[in-house]
Amino acid sequence: MSIKVKNRMKTIAEAARRAGNMAFRRYGFSQREIVARWPDIVGPALADCSLPERLTFPRDEKRGGSLYIRVQGSMAPELQHFEPMIIERINSYYGYQAVERLVYRHGPVPMRRQKQRRPEPNLTDSQEKELEEQLKGVTNTELYKALFRLGSEVISIKKPEETTNRRRFTRRGMGSKKAE
Repeated sequence: MSIKVKNRMKTIAEAARRAGNMAFRRYGFSQREIVARWPDIVGPALADCSLPERLTFPRDEKRGGSLYIRVQGSMAPELQHFEPMIIERINSYYGYQAVERLVYRHGPVPMRRQKQRRPEPNLTDSQEKELEEQLKGVTNTELYKALFRLGSEVISIKKPEETTNRRRFTRRGMGSKKAE
């Protein structure tokens, strides 16, 4: 009889995942993905006003559970209206009949961070001409537009060279200042 011992180092991600899974199991979530993927499951509009709290199952069963959801303000009737759709989405996410009913509790829901849209890149005329020159051989218009957007993002990160105010040499030797 031989005992195999694995003495390998674990990554921080593995340790965090294990600790997170144990904490989520305490509240009835066998996987933490339902909380993390809540906006993907129910949609961003319903996810902004609701948050899953715990999932409980009947004794000795892993099917037909009750999902407790914290609901903000007067959105409980709205969620009740969409209850069959929400249950169907949750069960399709899990891959089996995990949730049979939803239980609503009123309470504050933390605000989700809104993804901020980056501003359009601001290219100088010389940067734009350089990019157009590099993409001259692309014939597909959709590909050209996609590459132009990508290139403008990359080029806009680079700062354009700044001109310095230098005195110009003149024949009289005095120099002239550049017009500002």
